[in-house]
Amino acid sequence: MSKGKFYAGDFRLGYCAFCKHWYDPTNSAIKPLSGNWWEFDREKEARCMKSVGMKTKGRNTCGKFELKI
Repeated sequence: MSKGKFYAGDFRLGYCAFCKHWYDPTNSAIKPLSGNWWEFDREKEARCMKSVGMKTKGRNTCGKFELKI
């Protein structure tokens, strides 16, 4: 697991791991940390339901991002 870490105020970055269209029903790629920080698996792959089911990594970004948390 290649972990990334960022502050909750930076959700505008739009990482796929935090998008509601990225199919990870158990949210296994993201983990809340103390002090409004989040950790996520940059390498985990899941299907993007907006991009015709194309697999993307948690670190990817796109213009269709919608926050799921």
